[in-house]
Amino acid sequence: PNIDRLAAEGARFETAYTTCPVCSPARATIMTGLYPHAHGVCSNVHNLGCSVHELADRPELLSRRLGAAGYRCGYSGKWHLGTDSETLFGGPNRPSLPKDVGFEGQNFPGHGGGGFGYPEYHDYLEERGLEHKVVQAGDEPPRVGNCGILHGPVESTVPCFLAENTIELMNRFAADGDPFFLWHNFWGPHGPYYAPREFYDMYRDVEIPPWPNFHWPARDINRPHQVKIHARADELTWEDWAEAIRHYYAFTSLIDQQIGRILAHLETSEHLRNTIVIFTADHGETLGSHGGLTDKGWHHFEEIQRIPMIVRLPGTLRTGEAQPGRVIEQWTSLADIHPTILQMAGAQPDESELHGRSLMPLLRGEGTPWRDRIFVEFNGVNSLATSMVSMRRG
Repeated sequence: PNIDRLAAEGARFETAYTTCPVCSPARATIMTGLYPHAHGVCSNVHNLGCSVHELADRPELLSRRLGAAGYRCGYSGKWHLGTDSETLFGGPNRPSLPKDVGFEGQNFPGHGGGGFGYPEYHDYLEERGLEHKVVQAGDEPPRVGNCGILHGPVESTVPCFLAENTIELMNRFAADGDPFFLWHNFWGPHGPYYAPREFYDMYRDVEIPPWPNFHWPARDINRPHQVKIHARADELTWEDWAEAIRHYYAFTSLIDQQIGRILAHLETSEHLRNTIVIFTADHGETLGSHGGLTDKGWHHFEEIQRIPMIVRLPGTLRTGEAQPGRVIEQWTSLADIHPTILQMAGAQPDESELHGRSLMPLLRGEGTPWRDRIFVEFNGVNSLATSMVSMRRG
């Protein structure tokens, strides 16, 4: 309901695509406005095959450009653009974390596997007398794996912990009278799929129809997608996948609830009337589609390349045809987020040096000429390399 609210009050981009369906390359695109082949984070950081393992600090980064324009930048959640390690493949390394490139707030290194292991999260649990404990939904664990029920209230979850941090940053920046940019990063619904029972129960008895491409002959087609066929795909039934999807939906609903908390705080503190809200993601998920695929990366399929993108403008920025609830059909890219935010903040981007374009003309309904195709690249991950480019047109 809260993501739906954003779409109803803003504009939803129907054909938005990532620049690369892997975490680190896509996140570096938001920071740089460039495709991975140009910014160098072409695989997950600290994987063999990645050219740049720590996002280098430079004036062109989104956070540095916003800082120069007078904005304080806050960070919550998953980073995955650097680590706190002093060594890289046996040699010296210069770590790069959010606080190294102009952010305040959380400073989690690496990927983090869902955020469960970070000291700040455990301090948060201890202060509130809570625990992070995963239990099974029923008598048997899900055969697909990576799923579970969290034993404890919503307050014990990582999404709630992250929302608390973002709300605290809002209050801190507002008390100082500073304009702010907050980058809030939920780990989910990236696996593992953990949510309290109340969210799982929303879907427990819901029949989930098979993906239309579930019976695609993945093993019989010799292409790179074979890297991501589930090891037990031949013995898993659709109901096995449906049970994993119920956990995925439960996790998504938990995140939606926390998005609602953030929106509610913006509203009660009277910031929503002059705050732009952007909702998007770095990549999609497969969850059994195309013959039992898992994860992402190694194929040219919509499930992993097409992403959500919603922009909610306050009334003061709406002009022309920019009415709430619009669906915008033009091809948009994750590379467009960087110049869009800079233009919104008054830090005019030099689009000749970027791969993206500001979305403001589309949001304002100005009828500007736009691209007629979209590109997605993939260079490998987990120390396996490839060279893949998708083009979508028409």
